[in-house]
Amino acid sequence: MSARVTVDLGRTRANIRRFHAAAAEAGVAVRAHTKAHRTIELSRLQLEAGAVGVSVQTVNAGLALGDAADVVLSWPWREEWRRPLYARAAAELRSFAVHVDDAETVAGVASTAARHGVEIGLRIDLRHTPADAVLPLARLIEKTPGVRLDGVSGYSAPATWEDIEDRVEYGRRHAVRLVEVAEAIRAEGIPCPTVCAGGTPTAAGALAVPGITEITAGAYATLDGGLAAAGYCGPADVAISVADAALLDGCAQPWDPETVAVRDGERLLPAHVCPLAKRLAVQDVEITVVDGGEVVDVWRPLARPDRG
Repeated sequence: MSARVTVDLGRTRANIRRFHAAAAEAGVAVRAHTKAHRTIELSRLQLEAGAVGVSVQTVNAGLALGDAADVVLSWPWREEWRRPLYARAAAELRSFAVHVDDAETVAGVASTAARHGVEIGLRIDLRHTPADAVLPLARLIEKTPGVRLDGVSGYSAPATWEDIEDRVEYGRRHAVRLVEVAEAIRAEGIPCPTVCAGGTPTAAGALAVPGITEITAGAYATLDGGLAAAGYCGPADVAISVADAALLDGCAQPWDPETVAVRDGERLLPAHVCPLAKRLAVQDVEITVVDGGEVVDVWRPLARPDRG
């Protein structure tokens, strides 16, 4: 029986090299987001190729990468039960930071960190923080023991065909806002070391903006059919394909909600790799890795939820 999901290792390595080279030319670090594949193996390939660290949805996903990992928790979770997990990660990992978007979470995380004798980095998440709340939040973090301001972060995903067709300018505009916010924080005398823009399709625009220090992206390693259809890459660049179309239900890009797959000759390419990776983890579907037409490995995407 044919593999249900296949990743071409040669294509994957080429995509990683290309993306990292563009970021390096701009003097910007790459942080690899695990949600696009949910595998330890591909995360390690990205780190070996020069990614400064990983972005994860859960603390357990970060801990699975080992104590040498530099990890940022990408969602501003507010639940109190998560905070002891943050303290554990801060104690065990080389570097750990979380996204925040309100003062109550800052105070709670700081209190937990102080009780456990650790310091936790905080990134102000501009996706969710109201504009008039950013500077008060930065001031609060600066004066509160147990936490430090790691920087600001944000991503505005293309939602329409107009957005994706204008992706370079779209990414540039969003990055300009991030830099302006960081400069306003620094004008208060508060260090703001990281200015992080997100997303594979808009990365070229963000990289062109002076002051951006980091790009968080995940889909750049395998790419997908939706990015190919939008002209970001060619179908031949897409490293992941499926033999079972049933796996692709719900795997559409936001700018093209009707399309879940794109044909490239005999290959069926998922339109959006991130929801596919989540489905593979939930259904315990392995990824067959090929190189030069030969099977060289098997990767298992894993769901690593944090439990309350």
